[in-house]
Amino acid sequence: MSAPPARADGPGTAGPGDSAVPLLTGVVRWLEDHLAWFDPDQWERLLPRRPFRPGALLELLGFLRLLDRAGHPRVPVPGALREGALSLAERVVDDPGFATSLRRADPYFPYHLNLVALLGILGRPRPALREDCLALLAVGAGGHTRPYKPVLNRLELRWFLDRAGLPAPPGLPGTAVLYAQSLPGLGPDPLSLDDSETYAFTHALFYATDFGAHALPPGGSDAGSLLEAVRLLLGVNLTRSHLDLVAELLLCADLLRPALPRHRDATGDDPVARGWAALAGAQRPDGAVPGPVHRPEKMSELAGEKAEAYLFGTCYHTTLAAGLAAAVRLGRRPGEGRVAPWPEPDRGTPQESALDPATPPDAAPGSDEIRRWAATVRATAAGASEQERAAWSARLDPLLVLCAQRYDRPALDAVLGAVRALGQGGTPLAQSVSALLSAGWCAPAPGATGPARRA
Repeated sequence: MSAPPARADGPGTAGPGDSAVPLLTGVVRWLEDHLAWFDPDQWERLLPRRPFRPGALLELLGFLRLLDRAGHPRVPVPGALREGALSLAERVVDDPGFATSLRRADPYFPYHLNLVALLGILGRPRPALREDCLALLAVGAGGHTRPYKPVLNRLELRWFLDRAGLPAPPGLPGTAVLYAQSLPGLGPDPLSLDDSETYAFTHALFYATDFGAHALPPGGSDAGSLLEAVRLLLGVNLTRSHLDLVAELLLCADLLRPALPRHRDATGDDPVARGWAALAGAQRPDGAVPGPVHRPEKMSELAGEKAEAYLFGTCYHTTLAAGLAAAVRLGRRPGEGRVAPWPEPDRGTPQESALDPATPPDAAPGSDEIRRWAATVRATAAGASEQERAAWSARLDPLLVLCAQRYDRPALDAVLGAVRALGQGGTPLAQSVSALLSAGWCAPAPGATGPARRA
């Protein structure tokens, strides 16, 4: 696939063809139509109870706050959505059980605090609950600011406080200190990241920059290496059709972009443009973006309220993540005006899968499919055109990471053979994989017929 042409829009515009506008419009419409499901009581009628009952509602309020900040004129927030969400949040925090849970200062205390803080930010303050939060923090209740607590949790809490203008207790370091100790601050190794660590990577960037309101703190990994990691992880998760992480990684690309010139890798591949095209292509007519656990065939077996509950439970988070990415892409940053959009994909060209440039992806490729693809590359690389070699080369790193995540030694060996056939054996990732395999990593168990698996 040839690189899509750069847009002519200037740095102060988001052009009329920007895919973020229709994407965000659909997300907002779907959220308004499904507002009732953000009620914890409604959720628990047909969906599993969450440890922090208003967790989905908390995410919705954070999204509304970001829409307020972005202020994009072409995607107004419906009054019914904003008023309905705030009224629901007021009802939740005004229930006596909420204050009782807050005062336990248990592992979900930061989310109690955040719900109270967001209500204040959005114009519905609860002064008594706010004082309860600050009093508990001041005496160290729950130990949430202690140095032995996970750094991501402390960075998140610091963001909650700073965003709301609340004083932090003396034992809680500032954002720059905490960010430097976080996964992106220390520098990720994409080859070894699992899903939970990838989420930790994206969220640390969200918190440290307040979704792009501030520059990346000093003292951590440089923005260039982080953008390279984001692009690689985007390629991996596009191959897996994991749209939840695709949306979060697209958001991270926008957070890092102001610090760097516009960039494509040496193959001309643009995983960012492919990511936006994937979200736009996956969005349902009703505006929802299906999550990784959504199965259309499962939903087709359901009807009425059960079908509606299944749709909401399997789509709401990815829909919100896509909306957040679109809002940040369209929003203003202090001193920058509007951010120039990434180049748009050519809508007339089908988006490539990780393996077959002519076939749109519908699921992550299996081990046999990957090995067949690698065998074809090895057999035909010498006589292939430059365009074919470039398209294949763009798929190598994501496939290496995908096979490593699966502990699939046969497929990993096959892809590494394709790497060598394309003359890419000297890349850092290929060298890292070769070293791991030479050390016996991921060796199949004696007598095994398939790839090794994590215990």
